[in-house]
Amino acid sequence: MDEIRPVSLNDIDEVARIAAMAYPGSNLLGTEGRQQFAERVKSTLENDPNVSYHGCYRDGQLVGIMKWYDFSMYVYGQSVLTGGIGTVAVDLLHKKEKVAKTMLHGFLAAYRERGIPLVSLYPFRVDFYKQMGFGTGSKIHQYKFKPASLPYTGKDQIVYVTKEDKEQVLACYQRVARQTHGMIKRTERDVDSLLNVPEKIVVGVRQEDKLTGYLAFQFESAHEENKIFNNIVVKELVYESREALAQLLSFLHSQADQIQRVVLNTADEDFHLLLSDPGNGTNRLLPSVYHESHVSGVGLMYRVIDVPGFFRQMGERHRERVHAKAGATGSGIARLPGAKCPHQRHSRRCGQAAESRVYVDVGGTGGTAWQGAWRRRTGLATRRGNEACMRRTCAGIARKQVRHHYRQTTAVR
Repeated sequence: MDEIRPVSLNDIDEVARIAAMAYPGSNLLGTEGRQQFAERVKSTLENDPNVSYHGCYRDGQLVGIMKWYDFSMYVYGQSVLTGGIGTVAVDLLHKKEKVAKTMLHGFLAAYRERGIPLVSLYPFRVDFYKQMGFGTGSKIHQYKFKPASLPYTGKDQIVYVTKEDKEQVLACYQRVARQTHGMIKRTERDVDSLLNVPEKIVVGVRQEDKLTGYLAFQFESAHEENKIFNNIVVKELVYESREALAQLLSFLHSQADQIQRVVLNTADEDFHLLLSDPGNGTNRLLPSVYHESHVSGVGLMYRVIDVPGFFRQMGERHRERVHAKAGATGSGIARLPGAKCPHQRHSRRCGQAAESRVYVDVGGTGGTAWQGAWRRRTGLATRRGNEACMRRTCAGIARKQVRHHYRQTTAVR
């Protein structure tokens, strides 16, 4: 009999062992790496009220682990309590025994019971989570451009950001987050992890004693045999205004004498318009003559697990936009303007409508720092009634994009 429950301090060694074998690329198999991971788990259990570890116990034995997160996401400018799941790992001896599926069902049931309507995760396999009713969010695009390709307008307001600036960094981030559909509210612990890494350099824009943007980056070797060839890898880029963005981009431009390329991950579809040469150095041509500028990937996935609760948290603004329509079949489809029913295109596959379906327009509302390319229409779905039909429904909805930022704030207009 499987049981999902929080892991205790006595389980930490087993948690570390299962995680080490499930993620061999994380260098946890060695004694030192595993011990450090165990210490981080212990610190989380004792000090972080928003994060917890849960396990799947089979006849009292721990056979799988997962990490649960409680965080707040801004949806249309309103803070919505959201659940997250990560570090999903299964003991090697219990692979292909539906342990991961059991854990995910336990996670969804627990958050639904708590009245938390929205959950998200980074998938180890997109197809697995699509079958579980999740849809993919917006793509991330990775650019590798020469610093001199950026515009230069001046960097007289650029300063180093240190631990003493923690409150200002957090305040700047939260101001941007409130304007950004899908961005996650941060805690002081999150900012500590940004400022307490020696290899990470943080600079900011200070205007009238107020931090209006910041850039966190690390150096990366760009040549195996030449140590003076290096790249800048941007970890975070947050800004509140065009002026702040211009200062930060000018700072990157000014590093051209020592830096080969800047590596930047962004959800912005139009970032290439800022660059005089958007080429990423591969010199590849796509048919017929299109220069490769970046690579793209999908990551964060979302699911609404409590539709009534979701709309309650949205408040009157969103309830007024909901148009409930009962069809002749009595299927009961509630839609927001512009959200098409997938059955219009996939009627052969889906057949009759499920007992209840809700399509939610959660396209980006934009903001001072996030307008333009962020405005896209999106569908998030939940399933009730006919689960098989809803899985197919979610497959169609997943092609639409959820504008998001899940601890990944490198989007640039």
